[in-house]
Parts: sequence; structure tokens; C-alpha cells
Amino acid sequence: MSVFQLNNGYPLSTHEVKDFASDLSLYSIPYQECGHWLEVGDCELRNNFTLYISVLSQQAQSLLHQVIPVLKTYGVSFRLLKNDKLVDQSNGLSLGIKEAGKVIVIYPAHAKQAIKLARELEAVTDSFLGITPYDSLRIGKVLYTELDTGISYHIPAKYRNSRRKGIIGKYYVPIKLLRFNPKGDIYLGVNIKQFSFTHCIIKQAKAASYIDRYGRESAHKLFWQKTVLEQIQHELPVPQVIDFCNKGEDHFLVTGYINGQSLPDRLKGINKDRIWRELELADKVKILGYFLQIAEIIKRLHELGYLHRDIQVNNFIIREDKVYLLDFELAYYMPAGTPDPPFGYGTIMFMSPQQRRCEQPAPEDDIYSMGVVLAYMILNPVDQESFSGNIYNALVNAGLEIALLEVITNCLDPAPANRPSLSSIITLLKTGIIPEKIELV
Repeated sequence: MSVFQLNNGYPLSTHEVKDFASDLSLYSIPYQECGHWLEVGDCELRNNFTLYISVLSQQAQSLLHQVIPVLKTYGVSFRLLKNDKLVDQSNGLSLGIKEAGKVIVIYPAHAKQAIKLARELEAVTDSFLGITPYDSLRIGKVLYTELDTGISYHIPAKYRNSRRKGIIGKYYVPIKLLRFNPKGDIYLGVNIKQFSFTHCIIKQAKAASYIDRYGRESAHKLFWQKTVLEQIQHELPVPQVIDFCNKGEDHFLVTGYINGQSLPDRLKGINKDRIWRELELADKVKILGYFLQIAEIIKRLHELGYLHRDIQVNNFIIREDKVYLLDFELAYYMPAGTPDPPFGYGTIMFMSPQQRRCEQPAPEDDIYSMGVVLAYMILNPVDQESFSGNIYNALVNAGLEIALLEVITNCLDPAPANRPSLSSIITLLKTGIIPEKIELV
């Protein structure tokens, strides 16, 4: 195992947001605002020639002054994120994994222009760092394009991605990519130590894939997750740490494999396209039983001094009706106030207003997230993207019981002091929110 030290002693940031509109104006480039973006030219142009530039927020403004003159010379349409805070959020996956790392999106008019532009952009961006955008082909240091473009770009050998990882550490063989992540993929692996040939999970932290404003990389977060798991793994249903190792400059956390279903998949199996009011009592009790387990896990986690800070539906696995909690990279240890500052950005729709504003972590942040999780479990949306809008009306229309509706609305109260305690939620669930005769809203 490699020696890897976690430094939690970084000072709090006094960073001011850098807006990029002034950089465009400096080069006399007209633009219009559209959501998170500053758009130049026709950004509705759709073809297979789109180019992406990824960059860390600390380097974004310097990169712009290298890239903008090239784009202006070609007269090409492009869009870029409005400011370096949005770059941070994009790289931290808060804007969604499909948009992660796409700081500048460029729309060449034809293949010949795309090839020439890519060559010039690579020449001026090869000293910068960025994460790997979702579903893209790397053609330069921070330059990417669509998959299957039909264009034969010259791709330096060192940038040609290979999914074959070979053996990790001394004993761990990746056999299946479970989830792509710009900052490090997750693999199902086989542990061959002492010829055990047991399944394991191999979580990667790609070197130089992300550096926050305090100099911490993805590997720091992965090492912190290992530290947290080792402290709680004998107290809570969580993955068991097997190893922490490196291959080249990448680091890997190896944990036990929990062979179960994700919470959303289990919910879909129970609901079978029915809304809450159409479910049998036994199905409602099963769903609420899972939520009760979640509440008890988070309560015990808090008693051990930790906040999770990324409570969302995909971080729960169910095996034989037992709920397991995953992903502790954003965890915060309250007694020691570590890490300091806390690692940033959770899953945006599950985050409390206070966490979005990067305020001091508190148990009420997790309670807010619990309310969103319960709403998701009740509504059973097709996917997270469709889980938005007026959740209150959706819950009422689904026929949710008054007591459950109050739990959710109280958890989602903008004022942390008004949110219920986990003990009160657990007591309410155990005393029977759903009687034999269901009272609907």
C-alpha cells in the first residue's frame, strides 16, 4: 500500500467569483446569457463536430485568454460557463454528470474546420488541467470531442484512453466498469489475495482530475472516505475497507462488494408504475420500512460524530431487505471539525440551502436531504431529472397521508431550526403513520 497523507489544514477561502463576461468584452466579442452560459454566435448548431474544453476553476481565466483569440480568428460559435464558481460546480458534478467538465463548448461548422481548430487549441491548452467529460473522446490535454464523429483526429498516444486497467495493487483485478466518473471510475473487481477470488469494488481517483481551491485532489477525498469507513464499518451497514493502493499516479479504494439493488431499482420493482394511493398497504409498509432503516442509519452516524452530506437515493443499496449506506467522500466529523474546510458539493437536488451556500455543516443538512429522499421514495419518478417542480402538489396528488406529508415539508423547511429531529421521525414511523384504514390527503 502506498503512503498517502490527508492534509486537512487548509484555510477557509476568501475567493471572490470571477465572471467571464468581462473577458469576452475585452476581446470585443458580443454574447448573450442563457442559463449558466455565455453564448457567442449560433449555439443551436448541432452536428458531430462539437469540441469541449475542460479546465480546473483555478486555471479557467488564464485558459480563456489563450483560447478566445483562436475562437475569434475562426469566427466559430461557442459557449462557456459564466464564472469560475460554475466551473467548480461543473467539475464537482453538481450540474449533472453529463455536463461535468464541459467548461467551453465549441461548434465548428464542418469537419475540416474542426480538425484545424482542434490542432490550434491543443497547442495553446496543453499546459492546463481538467476532468474528463462524460461520454467523450479525448483528443488533447484538456480537449475532447463527441464519440464516433467520423473525423480522424491526430490523438497523441498518451491521451488515448484505455479501459483495461490490469491488476490494481497486488491483488485486485477490474472485470467490469460499473460507473463512469470524470474524477475516477468505479469497477467491479475480483480479489485474488490468498486465492479467495471474491468480488470487490474498486473506486478510482484519477490523478490531476480535480483540484479544489485548497489544493486537495480527488485522491484526498478518496483517502478521507477510507478513513471514515474504517471508523464506522463495525457500527453501521456500510462497505468494508479492504485496501487503499495506487497504480501509477492514480489511487484506488478497494471495498467489499454488496450484491444488492439500488434503492431506485428496488422502488420500481415495488411500485410497478402505480402511484402511492394505488399501492397495497403491504407495499407502503415495505417502502416506509426502508426509509425507517435509512433514518436509523443516519441517526447512528450522527451519534458517532459524522455527517454524511450526500444523502441521496443512489447512495443506498438494498440486499435481502437490509439497507446499506454508501459514498462517504463528503462526510464531516463534527467533534474535530474535519476536514477543514469541508469537501464541497453534494447532489444538488438533495442539498439543503445552507449546504449549497457552503455554510458550516450541521445535522440539519442531512435531515433536509432525508426529506427529499422520502419524497422521492413516495413519488417514484422515472429518473432524477424528472424529479423537480412543485413536489408538494405532486405528493398531495399522489394521495400521501397527512402525517407523512408533514414529515417531508418539515424536513424541507428553509430554516434549519424548524426541521424535525431524526428521533422524532423514527418515533412517528414506528408508532404507525399508516393504520389499517388509510387516511388520504
